Amino acid sequence: MPLRTRAPFWVDGLYQDENGYYGFDGEDAETFSAAHGHVGRNNGPALLFDLTYNGVLDVEQHPGVVAETWTMAEFSAGKLLDTAEWVELFETAGYTHNGQPSPRPKQPVTLYRGCAPERRFGMSWTTHVDRARWFADRNLGHGTGNVYVYQAEPFALLAFIDESGRGEAEYVIDPAYLSDDTVELLEMIP
Repeated sequence: MPLRTRAPFWVDGLYQDENGYYGFDGEDAETFSAAHGHVGRNNGPALLFDLTYNGVLDVEQHPGVVAETWTMAEFSAGKLLDTAEWVELFETAGYTHNGQPSPRPKQPVTLYRGCAPERRFGMSWTTHVDRARWFADRNLGHGTGNVYVYQAEPFALLAFIDESGRGEAEYVIDPAYLSDDTVELLEMIP
């Protein structure tokens, strides 16, 4: 039997294999939220990735776990997911509104992003320009940023996470649709 390790406080069935990948014995994907809480918010992306790609968690059947994991992680510690992996997870889950399957908006949505110029093609955007200004004004090692605006066509939208979570009115965007032609500088933060 392959080597398995687990923290004593983890939900029953959750383990890491000899390579550090998460696994789960059983078929109860509903326990993902509990497992996510046990491994910590910034290890959630690794948990989501591992359980999805080893066939334990079907994000088509449980689409809310992708937005849940996205929302919880602030800074990923350990195994990071790259943009392509996030896009694939969101696309597999299908468009969600607050974690629930939903039709995409029918019209373009005006979105804002506050960030350093080199980060303007990121996946997180908001409907509130003041929230984008707050992000632009934060200095997390990238210096202060600018506020950008993007007219998102419905096909570019991967998920919406409303204000009740982090208060950000966030749309997750497929960055394949972001470019210098589609993302415009709205204002520079001094």
